[in-house]
Amino acid sequence: MAQESLTRHALVAGATGLVGKRIAEHLCANRWRVTGLSRNPPRARPGPCAYLAVDLADSRDCREKLAGLTDVTHVFYAARYDHPEGERESVGINARMLENLLDAVDGAAPALTHVHLVHGTKYYGHMLGPRELPLTEDTPRANVPNFYFVQEDLVRARAKTWSYSTSRPHTFCDASIEEPRSAPLLLAVYASLMRAVGRPLAFPGSEKAFHARTQFTYVPLLARAVHWMATEPRCANQSYNVVNGDHPRWSELWPVLAGYFGIEPAGPARVRLADYVADLEPAWQALTREHGLAAVPLAQRVLWPYADYLFAPEWDIISSASKARRDGFVDRIDTPGMFVELFDIFRSEKIIP
Repeated sequence: MAQESLTRHALVAGATGLVGKRIAEHLCANRWRVTGLSRNPPRARPGPCAYLAVDLADSRDCREKLAGLTDVTHVFYAARYDHPEGERESVGINARMLENLLDAVDGAAPALTHVHLVHGTKYYGHMLGPRELPLTEDTPRANVPNFYFVQEDLVRARAKTWSYSTSRPHTFCDASIEEPRSAPLLLAVYASLMRAVGRPLAFPGSEKAFHARTQFTYVPLLARAVHWMATEPRCANQSYNVVNGDHPRWSELWPVLAGYFGIEPAGPARVRLADYVADLEPAWQALTREHGLAAVPLAQRVLWPYADYLFAPEWDIISSASKARRDGFVDRIDTPGMFVELFDIFRSEKIIP
């Protein structure tokens, strides 16, 4: 098995991003050869793979840079065109990026056997309003434009000599501090600030949102699932929901989060969190000095407008993981325990006090 793995060459698009980085790390740990694609790869090589600087939105750059990768066996696509929080992601650019990569690799790499796309539960339109639950892989596509649909149709049409799969995670959770659009980091910094200024931990959303069920995806769990999909024959040309497996209410999580930081939990405040913490830069700087934290301004530590998306839904969001379990992927993560583990890491790395 180890020798077989050594013959696998993974091309990971978006390899310096939150998900792509974890996929690359996981594959390397399983003795794959990994080439990571990024517009701005690390200057040194601190990560687990070799890197190529490629602009996926530029078809010529893709052809020139990827022409020599003739032994690629698997493509893991976790790239997306950057967009401001709250704005719809470009369908055209994201579709073109994938098409440019496939145009460059498909014909040049005769050993290509599988292409995996990392998508998400926006596929079902969970952000638009209540849907029939649980969300399954057969739940119809949302009736709004989404680059997931175009990318999925593209690989389905081109999968002749290779197979494909797609994953549909929900809210990403990870120990990385390089991605400001992070629920665990946002919660950790917010709670640290509330403790510093003597306020309870108020839930930013509404009463309905406070009691709605939600879900999360631990990114290392997603990486394991993606590896499984790319190598399990039953997953060929299939899509899978990938979530922790529990569906807590914010009202159930809130005492756990507040308890970790030693402050009182409070109910819904219906506030825009970016405004709620706007005048707390002096408090953050005081915490930074007192505890020797990494010196990053509060406005840059986390993406505060992301909270408007995170705490907005006033309806349950529940994805079924039954299909993955049926086909052999049975990993689960306890969400409250996951948050505690991530907070411990943030403290150990001097990100929060």
